[in-house]
Amino acid sequence: MILHAFDLTGARVLVAGAASGIGAASARACAVMGATLVLADIADCTSTAEAIRAGGGKTEVARCDITNRAAVEALVAAHTPLDALVVSAAICPWDDWNDQLWDETFERVIAADLLGPIHLSRAVLPHMGARGGGRIVLVGSLAGRSGGLIASPHYVAAKGGLHAFVRWLARRGASQRVLVNAVAPASVRTPMMQGQPVDLARIPLGRMAEPEEVGWPIAFLCSPAASFITGVILDVNGGVLMA
Repeated sequence: MILHAFDLTGARVLVAGAASGIGAASARACAVMGATLVLADIADCTSTAEAIRAGGGKTEVARCDITNRAAVEALVAAHTPLDALVVSAAICPWDDWNDQLWDETFERVIAADLLGPIHLSRAVLPHMGARGGGRIVLVGSLAGRSGGLIASPHYVAAKGGLHAFVRWLARRGASQRVLVNAVAPASVRTPMMQGQPVDLARIPLGRMAEPEEVGWPIAFLCSPAASFITGVILDVNGGVLMA
């Protein structure tokens, strides 16, 4: 029984990239709202799971390389039914496109940041459609909307492609009542951003975001409160881009 529009009681949410950062924050937010979590990452999600369980939440843990389509399909098959999918998993190398091995790095970034979310979305869509609906929330970036503040071109290209994919998939999923959206954060205080030279003067709010400040909007997009929202790239950027 839904108690209010922000209630996820009874919902099963798969969070890919849940070991740390935005993914972990999203999982914790969904757990507070009552969801049962499936935490997946190429890294160990134990600490995220322990935090959720300590708060009385329910969660399962799985290892998965989302660049591997077969592994993704096995993950989804093992954990259905699913009411929502959140994909936060990504890499962001801080290199220069004139570096000798940059072309190989470009391929790795596209595989992780664009093809991985496509693998997961393709795997969950038929299951959600057969159940009468669901939610897919992907983590994009300010970089994919405006070029970002300090991101390299492979990351910019991957996230721009992800935003375009969200709109394509939203139209495809609408007839099955599968709502597809994304968030586009600016600089967030995560392990990915540690030690990077972010110019806070370019952020109107004057600081980086905390992971929870992105996790809660993601949880909102998974909730009944977002029942008429699809194909949206939700800016969570402290005022850097006002579109």
